[in-house]
Amino acid sequence: MSMPFRFKTRTLLIAASLAGALGLAWVAFSKPQTEGGTLVAVSSQDRSGRYRRGSAAFERGDYAEARRQLAGLAASYPALAERIGLKLAVASGEGRRWLEAHPKSPLVPDALALLARQDRAALLQLLNRYSDHYRTREALERALVRDPDDRSLAGPLIARFPESTLAYAMATRREKTGALSPAEWQLVASIYRRVNAKQALAAYERAPAIPENLLERARLQRKLGDKPAARELYELVPRRFPKSPLVLDAAFERAELLGAGEAFAALEPLERAFAERGDEVLWARSQIAVRQLSAPEMAIPLYRRLVERYPTSAKAPNAAWELAAQSAERGNTGAARSYARWLVRNHPADPFAPKAAFWLGKWAEQAGAAAEARSQFREVLKRYPRSYYAWRSATRLGLADGSYDIDRAVVSVRWSQPPLPLEGTSAALRELLALGEISEAEQQWQSETYRRKLSPAQKLAESQLRARLGQHLRSINQATLTLLAAPPADPRAWEQAYPLFYAPGLRQWSQQRKLNPLLVASLIRQESRFEPAVRSRSGAMGLMQIMPATARFIAEREPGAFELTNPVDNLRLGTWYLRYTHERFGGSTMLALASYNAGPGNVSKWLKRNPVTNEEDFIEQIPFKETRFYVVNIYENYWNYLRLYSSQGRQALAAIDGRTAMGGSN
Repeated sequence: MSMPFRFKTRTLLIAASLAGALGLAWVAFSKPQTEGGTLVAVSSQDRSGRYRRGSAAFERGDYAEARRQLAGLAASYPALAERIGLKLAVASGEGRRWLEAHPKSPLVPDALALLARQDRAALLQLLNRYSDHYRTREALERALVRDPDDRSLAGPLIARFPESTLAYAMATRREKTGALSPAEWQLVASIYRRVNAKQALAAYERAPAIPENLLERARLQRKLGDKPAARELYELVPRRFPKSPLVLDAAFERAELLGAGEAFAALEPLERAFAERGDEVLWARSQIAVRQLSAPEMAIPLYRRLVERYPTSAKAPNAAWELAAQSAERGNTGAARSYARWLVRNHPADPFAPKAAFWLGKWAEQAGAAAEARSQFREVLKRYPRSYYAWRSATRLGLADGSYDIDRAVVSVRWSQPPLPLEGTSAALRELLALGEISEAEQQWQSETYRRKLSPAQKLAESQLRARLGQHLRSINQATLTLLAAPPADPRAWEQAYPLFYAPGLRQWSQQRKLNPLLVASLIRQESRFEPAVRSRSGAMGLMQIMPATARFIAEREPGAFELTNPVDNLRLGTWYLRYTHERFGGSTMLALASYNAGPGNVSKWLKRNPVTNEEDFIEQIPFKETRFYVVNIYENYWNYLRLYSSQGRQALAAIDGRTAMGGSN
């Protein structure tokens, strides 16, 4: 089943505007567009215009105009005949007859939702047959706007659609208008949790004292700053529910409130008590040793036990890499290579596998085994062609430019890309997209795919639709996961995972700041996935995730009003700061990126302790794990953008493909 979209329907907007005030008494609908008080004339030859005008009239309730525009149009739009027929039927009072004639149509929920505006039986039918359909949510919201005291509908909205803007208003109203059962308090608490921690805590205290609710109460107490109360609740879970699987979760979270030594000791007996999750216990203890006790040597036996006792666990590759890295640091490259080989062999799809595979080549290179090193680097290119370590391997083999100062690289970017085909989609969806009816296309897609398992092609099509709707983060993430799981026949499909959204502004400000535009795109992909309104937990905002204080610092040197959620403003300020970090660190892109994430002050401190003699090695030694991954991920992004959008990248790709196909002869 596909994940639901963010809906921007008229009903949701009505609900959002009325939810806060709770004065849900009436709804005002927009008037038809006019010119000088007269309806715009319609040409009978204009198919697309007639469809748009008819659909707009239908949505605003002008059924006479809808019938006039849509009548006879189905023959001209066979792909949309069913949608047109439904609108005409509802506009003519024949909606029930349409349902009888189309019992298996994917538009049945749409028809029921339209009928539910005046027919409660249709609403109940929709609720029973399509309990989690987005049309059900719309119908519930519309009905509750009319009658906010209808408890029979408020409960399903709260339970099934807690993300609804109206759910919080309904929860508050239910609390004020009558006594709630413990189960109802739990529903209300789940809504409050998203909005108000104090309200949620009070509601959870009236909900059933089950392990899940005790944990939620503890988390809320932590959020509110009452650590003693949180600790008491964590300790209550094993006392009351010793056999609950959540006992271990409570123990992990309780450990975060203890001193490092106490937490390390408290978790030790849990490995035996929860053998099926013993790998999690070992990993948690190892991280306490490394991060809080600053005693990495205490983690080594824990890593070994994790690999030996839980070789198939998700944490085993992490532990194996730590053992490999620490062995290499102590000069024991034999042990390092053994752990790295184990990791690649047993966990080839793990994120650490490309790194382990590359270092196998690098250790062979350091040992003077040139042929073995080249063979290993070719293997990295073959198995992990889109990874950062593929770029480093291609550099070793002389197939790509390996300079870390990619700011200085001159690249010719293909800004105009032909559209990718929409495979696995209906003619109706494609027709709606061709018409520019994106909202209706979204509705069509949701109806067609409701409770259906999507094929890889359909997941990519959904990713494209999300991009058209401006849902860039979800589009990129869905495309990336789909393409990794099912590599496409057409390599252009990877453009969905590495897009060039906001290309005009990206091009303009990269050129003005004398920055490599693919570097800027790579940074944006890492920072925000091209979401202009995203805000981090630390307060960074927009495409290039600029902190308000940093924006003020820039504004003192780059005058002009700005709004960080405006893509053009964000690009203007973000590219200024990226140029600034380059100049501060002598033109080094690697240090500029590290500075962009960790701050110039931290990078300056690292340089005093560990001057850059080899950029590749310096990255691996960055003290902040987040910054280390950040820099690697941006270079990985750049490697993929280069391959997709530049002649240099395509030439390197052709050389790599030819070399790997021939077995990598030199």
